[in-house]
Amino acid sequence: MTPKEILEKRDMLSYTDLIDQIERGIGKVIYCGMDGIVTVVDDYCGFIAPFDSDVRPFIELLPRSVELISIHREHVSTVMKEYGYRLKTPCSLYVYTKDEDVAVRKQDIRVLDTSYKYVMHEHYHLIDDIDYIVDRLEKGVVRGIFVDNNLAGFMAEHSEGAMGLLEIFPEYQHRGLAYDLEGSYINEMRKDHRMYCNVVNGNIASENLQLKLGLVKADKASDWYSIY
Repeated sequence: MTPKEILEKRDMLSYTDLIDQIERGIGKVIYCGMDGIVTVVDDYCGFIAPFDSDVRPFIELLPRSVELISIHREHVSTVMKEYGYRLKTPCSLYVYTKDEDVAVRKQDIRVLDTSYKYVMHEHYHLIDDIDYIVDRLEKGVVRGIFVDNNLAGFMAEHSEGAMGLLEIFPEYQHRGLAYDLEGSYINEMRKDHRMYCNVVNGNIASENLQLKLGLVKADKASDWYSIY
């Protein structure tokens, strides 16, 4: 069986991120077995899907360059500390499974270029890496929503393929702009690849937004660890 076939048979929804990486060639499969799958994106970000087995052998397969790991397995914080990783963001995976567009209002949504790197860096606080923001802008995957010709918020696709970096500026919040922006993003991209995002556990506003947009929450954890 191929890595994609193994993942789909195990749990297509919960392993959407790995399946999408494999389909698009974003993720490099460095291990495939009936006990689990390991992929790497840009030799910097690793994804581990152990199937009811010890995570240690999978971690040890990762290149030394990997600084971020997403593990589809709960309760492995102690093991991760053995390898110098700490729990960065416990997340849940949300997946858009419908074969139809999201109903959104017509908005002024544009592709953003690198001239917006500083405003994005100023407003988005989960990632303090302007080089990464520039990379997303240069890849053409950042969208901005404008009100009266003023930038009111933005979102993008992460390097591993997930939707993210969603931010609506405070003065434009509570107008439904996040719904229209992400919904429009889904409509634009969904015909080319799978649409999904990782929501930090406890972010009720984001969880409710995903459910309102029609995304489905996967069962398995999708926790992110970073190297010390």
